[in-house]
Amino acid sequence: MQTIVDTLYTFFQNIRFVDVLDIFIISSFLYIVLNLLRKSASRRSLFSLFLILVVYALARLTGMYLTELLIEGLFIIILIGFIVVFQSDIRRIIDSVGNWRFFTKSVPDSSDMETSVITEAVAKMADQRMGALIVLKGREDWDRHVHGGIELDGKITIPLLHSIFNTKAPGHDGAVLSDGQRILKFGVHLPLSTNLNKLSRGGTRHTAALGLSEKCDALVVVVSEERGAISIALNGQLKELESHSDLKKHLDDFWAKHYKTGSASIKQLGESRSMKTALAAGSLAFLLWLSFAYPSETVYRTYDIPIEYSNLESSDYALQDTVPLQARVTLTGSEQAFRNFDPSEVLISFDLTSEDTDDLTLDIDNDNLNLPSDLNLYAVDPATLNLRKRHFVATELPVKVPTTGTIADGFEVESIDPFPTFVTVLVDTAAASIDSVLTEPVDLNEIQEQAIQQIPLQLDGNTSRLPENSSPVINVTINVRKTQS
Repeated sequence: MQTIVDTLYTFFQNIRFVDVLDIFIISSFLYIVLNLLRKSASRRSLFSLFLILVVYALARLTGMYLTELLIEGLFIIILIGFIVVFQSDIRRIIDSVGNWRFFTKSVPDSSDMETSVITEAVAKMADQRMGALIVLKGREDWDRHVHGGIELDGKITIPLLHSIFNTKAPGHDGAVLSDGQRILKFGVHLPLSTNLNKLSRGGTRHTAALGLSEKCDALVVVVSEERGAISIALNGQLKELESHSDLKKHLDDFWAKHYKTGSASIKQLGESRSMKTALAAGSLAFLLWLSFAYPSETVYRTYDIPIEYSNLESSDYALQDTVPLQARVTLTGSEQAFRNFDPSEVLISFDLTSEDTDDLTLDIDNDNLNLPSDLNLYAVDPATLNLRKRHFVATELPVKVPTTGTIADGFEVESIDPFPTFVTVLVDTAAASIDSVLTEPVDLNEIQEQAIQQIPLQLDGNTSRLPENSSPVINVTINVRKTQS
């Protein structure tokens, strides 16, 4: 957990303004792409790709080296699969970009008259159970998706539409293509959809309408010959309408979006669906940046590293109260070096056996850090450690034997005699004065007669210790006697 916290701390500390700008530009591009793919039949595959990027970014951040290698090894396969799955969508995006207009309108303005004419014509054909397929051009090119047909270039009128879809007319089974004001072609063949689960009770006309709506942003109006029902296909969705007024509303909305100047307003960006798309685009851009662009230079990461003082007891040094047992170390290196780095294996180590000065200052540097060769020490806090020399004086002190427990009934302790009664102890001159040396307590619960026990001396090691070759154990004689009843 500390490693993840340090990683995030380092990340936010080193992120640059150009990195934020980089993410913003990619987010804007992905927002446009995701808007075009939002109604795509392959959007579930896009979500799978998003999950792969999430796993890859987490692997890079947390050091899951094997997972990262696996995804990198499969990158070419994933890229080829992405192109195969999204080939039609990629082509549609390229066509859409080619159709962008910045200073001129891509389609003519229209008025309420055209929508009213189409609505009335469709309503009459529905009442007469006359099958019809009318396509209204959007902003995207449809030439690649439609085939055949007869050139007309006539104004949209009710009689013209009725004559085209009359069952005795040669082109009544095809579709009518309109740019909003005029009928361009009739008897046109449209691509058939493969998403049969969306068709419900629809037939070939409905399949063709749905197929074209999946390829471009055109609006397709369908009249069922069997049921007289009116449906529309838009953005890969097929919807059956309940009334003629519903058709008029959909046509007006389509006109307002595609044919009227200034229809792409900022208000559309505030819609919940657009905000979700923007959030998805920003998240995807951030994941792409983490996966492939971060970091582009040297990485800095900070860890809390423990300090080890070896041979401290055999030397004549003592730690001051202010000397820490760990240091905060900042390391530099490549991202690859940090992926193979385990901070739990790093230790700051000092060997004090050869030191022979009264006061000692220890510097933390690369010499006492067991770092890998591809990582370097950048900063450390604290940078130096101060130790002081201990001075020990041989002092002869009396031995005292504490007791614990209670002797058995009918007995009493006559005396407890240590041997030797005095021992020589090395005492630190800077420590508080010591007037005696204690042994470990004698347990009286087990004493019922005179006994001689070997009891260890109790010394704390920091302020006092025995000279070399001195025994830490003394003999203690416990004399008892029976009490008079």
